[in-house]
Amino acid sequence: MANFNLIIVDDDPNFLFIHDVLAKKSDFHQTPLKFEDGYDAIRFLEENMDKNHLLFLDIYMKTIDGWGVLDFIENKNIPEKIKVILISSSVNVADKNKAMEYSSVIDYIEKPLPFEYLNMLKEQVIF
Repeated sequence: MANFNLIIVDDDPNFLFIHDVLAKKSDFHQTPLKFEDGYDAIRFLEENMDKNHLLFLDIYMKTIDGWGVLDFIENKNIPEKIKVILISSSVNVADKNKAMEYSSVIDYIEKPLPFEYLNMLKEQVIF
């Protein structure tokens, strides 16, 4: 059993589904939580600050985008409890550079999430 919650945050239901299936099929995480916007993800994080969380986070979403979620995490000053992998369709170098300025961000990859990436990630100690 994983010692963290996997939280997938993306406003595209297709990517929510794909990343959920990949996490399960790769045996990376069997019970990912899924949110279609940053607002719901933030509400969940606020209520569960005592647990470890790994977020697969999209950047450009409605309501509260990925940058807003990252700002929330940074303002709470809990990067040891929340780690983020940005999974975005943006290939903009400025987005990648901005993302890596956040202490909670451990990687930035382009959509879709590669299956091999999850196998590699399983070998790393995240928390």
